[in-house]
Amino acid sequence: MFDCKMVINRLSIEENKLRISVAFSCEYNADVTSPKAKVFFQQGETTRRLPLLMTNYFRQKQRESCVVVCNYTYLIDKLFFNKDSDEDIKIRIDFYYGENEITGVPFSISSNVILDNPDIEVSEENIEYECFDGVAVFDSASEYETSNEKYFDKYKFDFDFKENLIILKKTDKARKRRKFKPVSTLIKFILFVLRVLLAVALAPYFVIDGFFAALGIVPRRATKQIDTLSKNIFVQIKINFSSFLKTSFKKSNVVENLRKPVLALFRYYYRVLCDHHEIVPNRIAFMSGRRDEMGGNPEFVYNLIKDREDIDFKFLLFSDPNGHSKLKNIRRFMHLYATSKVVIVDDYFRLLNAVDKREGVNLFQLWHACGAFKTFGFTRLGKKGGPKQNDVNHRMYDCAIVSSQEIAKHYAEGFGLSDECIAATGIPRTDIFMDEHYAKSIQERFYEKRPQLRDKKIILFAPTFRGNGQMSAYYPLEAFDPATLYESLSEEYAILIKLHPFCQERYVIDEKYKDYIIDLSEEDELNDLLFVTDLLITDYSSVIFEASLRGIPMLFYAYDLYEYISSRDFYYDFESFVPGKIVFSQSDLIKSIKENDFDTEKVDGFKNKFFDSLDGKSSQRVADLIVDKLDI
Repeated sequence: MFDCKMVINRLSIEENKLRISVAFSCEYNADVTSPKAKVFFQQGETTRRLPLLMTNYFRQKQRESCVVVCNYTYLIDKLFFNKDSDEDIKIRIDFYYGENEITGVPFSISSNVILDNPDIEVSEENIEYECFDGVAVFDSASEYETSNEKYFDKYKFDFDFKENLIILKKTDKARKRRKFKPVSTLIKFILFVLRVLLAVALAPYFVIDGFFAALGIVPRRATKQIDTLSKNIFVQIKINFSSFLKTSFKKSNVVENLRKPVLALFRYYYRVLCDHHEIVPNRIAFMSGRRDEMGGNPEFVYNLIKDREDIDFKFLLFSDPNGHSKLKNIRRFMHLYATSKVVIVDDYFRLLNAVDKREGVNLFQLWHACGAFKTFGFTRLGKKGGPKQNDVNHRMYDCAIVSSQEIAKHYAEGFGLSDECIAATGIPRTDIFMDEHYAKSIQERFYEKRPQLRDKKIILFAPTFRGNGQMSAYYPLEAFDPATLYESLSEEYAILIKLHPFCQERYVIDEKYKDYIIDLSEEDELNDLLFVTDLLITDYSSVIFEASLRGIPMLFYAYDLYEYISSRDFYYDFESFVPGKIVFSQSDLIKSIKENDFDTEKVDGFKNKFFDSLDGKSSQRVADLIVDKLDI
């Protein structure tokens, strides 16, 4: 049995910030590289999971144990989306260590917490005066700050040690609603424009004054040391303008000053649409910012119901990265979002953040990926490229689908949703892997187009991208040399390359290899290629979930694994999670292929863990869920 104990080392509230710092102690396992802690919040029936960031992880050799220190500061009013309740917030802390998972870790209270919260009443047996035999436990993510104003008059802490719960209670003062005082961003924008016009009129004065300031004739504005006179003159003039306009000329500030009034106008237009148009009770709107035509999960669902005359289908589909900023798309989005009974997306759709979803509209997220592999969304809170706590991204969904109940909690966390908003229906586009007729048709079509591959063992190289997203995505081509791999193997092999759609790089393949090393990054669906694949080489791509449905042997070429863990991380410990052998160099990759060393015995267990239903009816379950929300 996995034994773990936890000490709450810091627990405080300042203004609207809840600070939690804890230390776990458990048996040490050298194979565990990334322990994880989650904070589970519950208010009534609404729940929310958020990560508790690990700041220290060290081994106690004398006891063969380890200590994991985690902390974070949470915004209380941003925990739940569009909800204002006086109910208590119950808080539990879950711990994940390799394959071990503890839901609601038993805890004691550090004497530090008692000192910081003198009103807390805790029995002596639940107080820890010396944490883990003198091991220093600290809040390294941000210095713990004391404050004379603790806001104990708004919130009170209580504890349920039997249920392993921290309870956050609102006081009467916290229950008093603040009066909403609307401030027109449009008026602010008009005033800003007037200031700009006045600044233009005063431009000669600002220029002359800046010139004299740079020469020292009039008092110079304090800046960093500037070497050249011309640059100093420019800076002094710029300071004159920015001081008058009460804004800097940084790109982010200029964009923000323009964005706010434009967004206010769009929101006003959306409210007008909602006020003057009824929701069409049988309307389903399919929206995507990643494709110009129907595809992926939405297409599989649509194909089941497209012939129904009692459903009104509408579409907003585009693949242009700037499509969210185009007026025609914005207008159509506003109209469909205001009038559709059901709206379906399959990825992050930025325009959803612009307005508040109308009551009566049901928003479905048919996420494009299977399983839970790389962390995403709010699971990346506090990390580079991760969201802020007050971001609304994804939090407006009424329902998001997943492949199994096992991963429902991870998607709830990533999307910032309550648990009841996650439906383990299975993933529609995986139905094809249970359809032998479809498999044969894809294979025949593939070999008709490429007859030279009929008798070859096909290796599919399909890595994920590096970078923070679509705009910065890349794959370092020098990390994998397909020609070297091909030359090292016998002629019975051929290599297909399928880079992530975000990557713009392409391999330059020598003419002599063109028939047996083929880059299909801009052709063929990745899932379709799995029907002709004998060996998958990947790294951190979620294609492994679909590949497991075909029982395909896999090699994980993870040359930058530990760097990837530190920047992106995974929901499960990578080295014990993946259904295949891990290699760290191309020479090891070649050796494993020659020796048929793939650890294929892991595939079936992996498949059964991440797919609840293997009946080929996921599309039907999702379609039924959607149609049930229509008034027909």
